[in-house]
Amino acid sequence: MAILTMFEVHGDPDEIVAIQDEKIAPRGMELAPQTGGISNTIVKTDDGVMIVNLWESAEGMEKFASEIRPIAQEAGLEQVNYQMFEVLRHRTPDA
Repeated sequence: MAILTMFEVHGDPDEIVAIQDEKIAPRGMELAPQTGGISNTIVKTDDGVMIVNLWESAEGMEKFASEIRPIAQEAGLEQVNYQMFEVLRHRTPDA
């Protein structure tokens, strides 16, 4: 079952994205295909950013998170307002 996860990181959006690109994305881009990562979207909020990820399964997401979470914490990024939803339908323009 596919899932969508959403969480926020508070702080300066440009700084958060720079940290994401420098410290988290290199390992994340390598690990996501192995764990069922489908997409990653970062949007600006009033308090920082919201990160929205689409996954093939909760198990894959958990495996990814167990490795990425310590890297994010070491970089000073703490997630808040975490939510997870079951995906009922996902479409792409070419599907």
